[in-house]
Amino acid sequence: MNKLKRKLSLCFCFFPLFLANGSQQVIINDIDWPPYFMIDSQYTGSGLAKEIINLCIKRIGQRIEYRQLPIKRTHHFMEAGKLDITVYSYKEKREEILYYAKEPLFNSEYGFMVKADSNIEINSLADLKPYTMGHLAGLTYTPKLKKIIDDKINKNEVVTGYTLKAMFAQLLADIPRFEIMADSKNTFYWEAKKLGVTDKIKVLDYNIKNKTYYITVSKRSKNIKAPKAFLAETDKCLRSIKANGEYQSILARYGIY
Repeated sequence: MNKLKRKLSLCFCFFPLFLANGSQQVIINDIDWPPYFMIDSQYTGSGLAKEIINLCIKRIGQRIEYRQLPIKRTHHFMEAGKLDITVYSYKEKREEILYYAKEPLFNSEYGFMVKADSNIEINSLADLKPYTMGHLAGLTYTPKLKKIIDDKINKNEVVTGYTLKAMFAQLLADIPRFEIMADSKNTFYWEAKKLGVTDKIKVLDYNIKNKTYYITVSKRSKNIKAPKAFLAETDKCLRSIKANGEYQSILARYGIY
C-alpha cells in the first residue's frame, strides 16, 4: 500500500508541473480565420486548427479559455504573457517572446485571388506592378511582397479592409475597389463557398509561399509553468493523432486532404 501511495504521489506531483498556481486553464487567442479558426455562428465547425488544439490540450488535462483579439494585439499579449498560447508560422525574431512546438500543426499555401472573369496572370511578384491590391489588416507577408505592398501604399494603390467578407464585397462590387489580393488559398476557397460566390472568384496558380504553423507558448505565460514540457506533450499528441488517422479526419471535414 505504501508503494502504491508513493507512486500516486509522484504522478500527482508531476502533472501540475505544466501549470502555475495550480491552474488548469490556458488562454488562447481566437480569430476569424477560416478554415483554421472560426468564430462566426454561420460557420459549421470551430476550425480545423481549433479542433486539433482543443483535442490535444484537453487530452493533457487542461481547460481552455478563448479570447477574441485582433491579429496585431495578439503579438503584444503574447509578449506580455496576457495570452498563454497562439498559433504562429516560424520567424526567428518571435523566439524572443515565445517557445515553438516542434511538431507542425498545419501547412498553408499562400496565393492570389482575382475576379473570375479577370485576365490577370501572375508568374512572378513583379507582375503585380500594374494592379491595385487589397490588403487584409494584420495579415503578414513575405519580405518581398511586403515591400511591394508598402510601395503601393505610398502610391495609393492599396485598399485595406478589416474582414475577409468586406474584402470579397469590395472585389466583387460593380466597380471593384481593387483587382487582386493575397491570403491563404484555403481561406479564399472556404470564404467563397460560405458566401456563395465560388463561381465569381478565381484563385491563381502562383504560389507565394508555403507556411508551416505551430503551437507556441508565451515566455511570460502566467498559466503554463513549464512551457517546454507542455509543448513536448502537445507534440506527442499531434504525432499520435497523425499516426492514428484522427488528424486526417479533422482536415477532411474542412475540405483539406
